[in-house]
Amino acid sequence: MLASQALVQSEQYSAAQKSQAQIASLSAHAALLAQQVTILKSERDTLVRQQNQAQQDISAMRETVSFFESLLQSNDRSRIANFVACDLQLLEPGKYRYRLLLVQGMNRTDELLGRLQVNLQFVEAGKKGRISLGIDPLIPVKAKHYAKLEGELAPPAGASNLLMDVQFFGEQGNQVQASCQKKI
Repeated sequence: MLASQALVQSEQYSAAQKSQAQIASLSAHAALLAQQVTILKSERDTLVRQQNQAQQDISAMRETVSFFESLLQSNDRSRIANFVACDLQLLEPGKYRYRLLLVQGMNRTDELLGRLQVNLQFVEAGKKGRISLGIDPLIPVKAKHYAKLEGELAPPAGASNLLMDVQFFGEQGNQVQASCQKKI
């Protein structure tokens, strides 16, 4: 009887050791799987960042292609200069970015020289107002074939009925060589 109890205890002890070994093995395997999940999450996050960057790069390239297409399609060679893009975008409340594309018109080998004046007309509290950039100090323009011009405008808080009027003056005198308008 004692021998059979010793045999049962020995078998139970052996089974307990096997169970503990299995638990240790499963815990190690679970730790390995958790580590692999962490690595995979990190790789996924890296891929998401790379995808977002690639989408931004594609967007910038599309804008560049659009820019060159507009140069090819919209250029009026009969004038000294012409605006083929004239845009005003809201950056945040009370802050706007203007983006302009001025192209040289005539078949000229010399540079396009002059100055830019950007005016923003608005209505504030029922009264008309105006902001002008390019008067003092001047906004010089020096370009060969085209010039991408941009800057920021900040009308007063609550301004409405925004109208941007842009004028390009040649290097000699105050004659307007090109102009464009954008209303928001």
